[in-house]
Amino acid sequence: MKKSWFIITGLIVVIAAIFLIGCNNQGVGPIPQDLITSEKLWKDQGLKNYDFTLERQAFAPEDWRGPVNIQVRNGVAVSVTYVSSGAVVTEGKFDNVDTIEKLFTILKNAYVGKGDFEQKAYSIEVTYNPQMGYPATFFIDVSQMIADEEQGYTVTNFVAR
Repeated sequence: MKKSWFIITGLIVVIAAIFLIGCNNQGVGPIPQDLITSEKLWKDQGLKNYDFTLERQAFAPEDWRGPVNIQVRNGVAVSVTYVSSGAVVTEGKFDNVDTIEKLFTILKNAYVGKGDFEQKAYSIEVTYNPQMGYPATFFIDVSQMIADEEQGYTVTNFVAR
């Protein structure tokens, strides 16, 4: 009797754990209103020429993290250089984040599981610049169950041109 009670209790614990893991891995909800509002604020300004510094927080080599200075002209990045040395970034290391529009795209893709994201992110933390709307900082954790897949970005030194 004790042995069967122990087995049944163990099975209940295992089933409950599987259920909870499944429930916790549903990812973030739909694209939130603050992202939509901030992106509209950004777009309403019509800025096509600007500079900013970007730093990536990720489990990656230093040359993939930056920080880098980015110059955008007519909506396209024309210069990406390392802050530390002034050297030009090679191999497209920042191609997917070299404009504010691309940063918004990464955020939206993380919410819906599209582009670089095979699934909805588990959690996303974002702060937006209150005057201009661009994402000032954001951190994306794709999966609670995987280590070192998280990525974060910080935008500083923004200057409209």
